[in-house]
Amino acid sequence: MAMGLALVVIFRAGRAGKSVCFQLPPLCRRGQRCALVISPLISLMQDQVHTLRQRQIPSTHCGSGGDSFCWSAVTSGHYRVVYMSPEFALGHLAEIAGVRQALCVLAIDEAHCISAWGHDFRPVYQQLGRLREVLGQVPTMCLTATCTKEVRHDIQRSLGLSDCVHIVGPMNRPNLKYIVQPRRTFEEDLTHIFGLSSHGSERVIDNTQIEPTSSTIVYVQTKARCEELAALLSRAGVAAASYHAGLPMQDRRDIHRAFLMDELQVVVATIAFGMGIDKASIRRVIHYGAAHSLESYVQQCGRAGRDGEDAECITFFKPQDLQEAKTLILQGSKANDEHSRHLLLLHSKLAAFLADSSQCRRVRLLQHFGEEPQRLNSEPQEPRKGECIQVGSLPACCSWCDVCQARKLPITNSPEDGDFTQECRILLQCVSACGGFTGSALPCALAAGQLVDKLKARNLHRHPAFGSGRHKAHSWWKAFLPHVLRAGFLEEKPAKLANGLSYAALSVSEQGLRRMRSTDQSAFFRISPVPSDLAAPPPKPAPVVLRSPAVAPEVASAVQRSESGGADSLDIKKQELYRRLSHVRQQWMRRLDIMGESLVSNPVLRMLAEIRPSSVRVAQQTVPGLPQLRTEPLASLLEALVSEVNKMCREHFLPQQTEPRADPDDRPPKFRRLPTTFGTAVSGTPTAETLASAFSEASDAACNRQDARTCDASPPEATSAESGGESGPQAQSDDWLALLDT
Repeated sequence: MAMGLALVVIFRAGRAGKSVCFQLPPLCRRGQRCALVISPLISLMQDQVHTLRQRQIPSTHCGSGGDSFCWSAVTSGHYRVVYMSPEFALGHLAEIAGVRQALCVLAIDEAHCISAWGHDFRPVYQQLGRLREVLGQVPTMCLTATCTKEVRHDIQRSLGLSDCVHIVGPMNRPNLKYIVQPRRTFEEDLTHIFGLSSHGSERVIDNTQIEPTSSTIVYVQTKARCEELAALLSRAGVAAASYHAGLPMQDRRDIHRAFLMDELQVVVATIAFGMGIDKASIRRVIHYGAAHSLESYVQQCGRAGRDGEDAECITFFKPQDLQEAKTLILQGSKANDEHSRHLLLLHSKLAAFLADSSQCRRVRLLQHFGEEPQRLNSEPQEPRKGECIQVGSLPACCSWCDVCQARKLPITNSPEDGDFTQECRILLQCVSACGGFTGSALPCALAAGQLVDKLKARNLHRHPAFGSGRHKAHSWWKAFLPHVLRAGFLEEKPAKLANGLSYAALSVSEQGLRRMRSTDQSAFFRISPVPSDLAAPPPKPAPVVLRSPAVAPEVASAVQRSESGGADSLDIKKQELYRRLSHVRQQWMRRLDIMGESLVSNPVLRMLAEIRPSSVRVAQQTVPGLPQLRTEPLASLLEALVSEVNKMCREHFLPQQTEPRADPDDRPPKFRRLPTTFGTAVSGTPTAETLASAFSEASDAACNRQDARTCDASPPEATSAESGGESGPQAQSDDWLALLDT
């Protein structure tokens, strides 16, 4: 990066390459330079430092609970990456100024915390402009996964970044399935998902696909609900633990480690602390209650499927959860009323997302961040799961959310349009009658004509608006109100009760008042497509008479393929082999106390199941991306994996790769001089994904060249070359220069 350069990088949550952006520069520079990274989460810093050290990249973190820090270790070139909390950095500006010449980049992670118009504003982050002034011409990089255009420009203004380059990646995560369901009771909601039983039993954690025993994070709003839900799961035989601010630091570390090492299946976390958990193979994220905004929802869902495999994001909510979230927003807001109103606006968009069961979930998320679905003139023959497409004027669809999968024909549904002008006028009159000092419940009761005590106390049961919307049920008005709020005819403002508690008071906006005063009777409020909870009840279907028990052709064909041992049968056996290889890796992970994907990644395990090498030598020459595990006990892991392959092939008579290919490197010649552990060629313009893959594999190469030496946090007394060879950070940097030369 050029001196003085400033970047704002926005990549989707979920291993899209944000960390690689600031981890690469110190590894690629020939001088022994260091990246200074500002991060708000202690647990996330600990996890990233742990991962870097396993890859033989010297790193540390400073802050509450951080390592004791030696500033001379930065100037001597010992560390490649140093993480700091913003509080620690702002409290040590003089020391940081003293090591300025040893820094190659200042990276500010979770940069949306800088902006007062973001969903997670932190005042201490706004002071980071002082740190940038101290560092002078050191390049600055701001990174976030959830950031609108307005927040991007606010970040640039707050830090004083004059010449700033914005790099914005796609937001879509095609492997995530979004599901919204009504919340009932713990037992009703979670029994099917986790396969709970009353007697409980020992469960083996399985993250090869979405299973009842897959690793899961459950987000809740309060510590009480956190502990209650964790206890329920534990009684049912699920290895679960609560994770919140009330736990001692050491307990949180132990829970985090147990979850990473597959000793715990479920972590039930409050939203504030769950974001520090970083595990690639999480197959499920559950929101038990409403998030605070679409931005926080996307970030929390981003914990799932970071290994690229399918994962699901399930939200259980009921209307009371939305009100509870509003209360928590207002009580937790440390800014002024204007900022509180902004947070309530963000929450209203989340409420509309949850309540709308007519529009594709993924489309609504992407449109919030300024992206649109791909437009096509005709329906594709094979729509790709998780990719948003729109054919002509028909509703956009992703085929991988609860809304799209509930449609019989995901893409060819006819668009529906509803005129709700009359209902909008009724609701505006009812909100106005309540005086602008109540929540949403009272206007809905007034419209439906429900004689509740609060209406009587205010004498509103005698108001002309009472019962004006009797043709709709009270539940219908509660579902309709968020649509009117989102359209701008209503607004919410922070208010306080007599006891000092905050709440969101509903009133008619200026736009709504103009509509109420207007004599124009033309339609002004339409919803397209009409959500299911606002649509008229469907007519009762005619009885269906089954005239023939004939089997559908698709079913017969599937049975024939299964009986003949065709392609589907082979795919099932490959999946079973992948599962067995994952269990072998899990056993070694616990034995070595190293995260599984730091040993062998999921794509490599899938290639082992696909190629099925008969020996270690064949595996090393035919499986792309397989680390050259020359040292014990890692070499024994590869032997165990190949042994499991041979065992499965003998049991099921599966063909195997017995000889190495004539030319195992199918990449273009210019890439063949890269380290052999680069399993995937970086062709064309490198993307964040390809750089991230190369980063992981080249780190393995650096690890092997240094004979898997342990990299601890303390700076060495002296740096020397072993056996006359090159070692240390410089040797690691050379692995990266080959990548840059391409």
